[in-house]
Amino acid sequence: MIFDEFPLTAAEGVMLAHTLKLGGRTLKKGRVLSALDLDLLEDEGFSTVTGARLGPDDVAEDVAAAELAALLVGANMETRPPRAGRGNLHALAAGVLRIDTERIHRMNLLDEAIAIGTLPPHAVVRPGQVVATVKIIPFAVPRRLLDACGAIAAGAPPIAVADLKPCRAALIQTELPGMKDSIFAATAKVTRERVEALGGRLTLALRGPHRRDALESMLHQALATGCELVMVCGATVAKDRNDIAPASVTAVGGTIEHFGMPVEPGNMLVLGRIGAVPVVILPGCGRSRKSNGLDLVLPRLMAGIPPTREDIMRMGVGGLIRSAPDEGEDANLTDNDRAGDLASHAAAAAADRRVTTSRL
Repeated sequence: MIFDEFPLTAAEGVMLAHTLKLGGRTLKKGRVLSALDLDLLEDEGFSTVTGARLGPDDVAEDVAAAELAALLVGANMETRPPRAGRGNLHALAAGVLRIDTERIHRMNLLDEAIAIGTLPPHAVVRPGQVVATVKIIPFAVPRRLLDACGAIAAGAPPIAVADLKPCRAALIQTELPGMKDSIFAATAKVTRERVEALGGRLTLALRGPHRRDALESMLHQALATGCELVMVCGATVAKDRNDIAPASVTAVGGTIEHFGMPVEPGNMLVLGRIGAVPVVILPGCGRSRKSNGLDLVLPRLMAGIPPTREDIMRMGVGGLIRSAPDEGEDANLTDNDRAGDLASHAAAAAADRRVTTSRL
């Protein structure tokens, strides 16, 4: 491709670099100039025009954008006709975005003429949403560049949408003396909203004492009713693999796959499994509507692409998602510090009421 200022006598077939308004007519950027266009330009006093002349091995921007987009598109996605060298990739289903980031990087590193942009990996997307865009920077690219992209994209497409499954979920809450009913009602409401927003249903909600025998019984009940995902919200946050909630999971034949995560709020999330059923032991912030580590894990579980131990450990970069402190608060406090241990506060309040009553 040759980009230059061409005399009108040699400009037929040149792609116009910039839109020109000529009296009552407009010649738009990218237009391939015809003999009639050149006559009009000459009548308007032009002697030269800036544009690009494509060579025999060049691929025009729209054609190149369409080809490149087609190389990227995977399951539950579609491409739409490009315009001005840009082609967008759209989701066809609600789901979780899967991206082979290394291959996208390799394509972008080939040449400055190619620009591929995507939403973050594992973003939750809706039908029709643009999840990636391709832009051909110049008016054309050499065929060899598209061939190189094709070689990188060979095999499974580098971008796809894992559709969200209509999952049946259970919420198990444990309690200690002094905890208010409103705590459990609010937690159930927030959890139901989270699950339903991802296309699932909270089909079972159980509540019992914060003891291993009680929790083990409720885990058995959730499995017996066919729940495909179990969430446990303990009266106290699990602090060790041998604490009540993790130990109960292993006692019924499950495994703890990872304890904790480098995400704040959400550090104390525990991911386990009983057979094929994922079990999430919620951090304290799991009771809140605010974004937290649970929101990085739950969509992937419900899309059938559970995070591995390594996946969770790699969530640290960008994992500080806590909200700004309120006026007058200690900026060093985490969201979990602000929320506190609900059970401890409730139990302490109950003890204080008992002391006050005895003094009367």
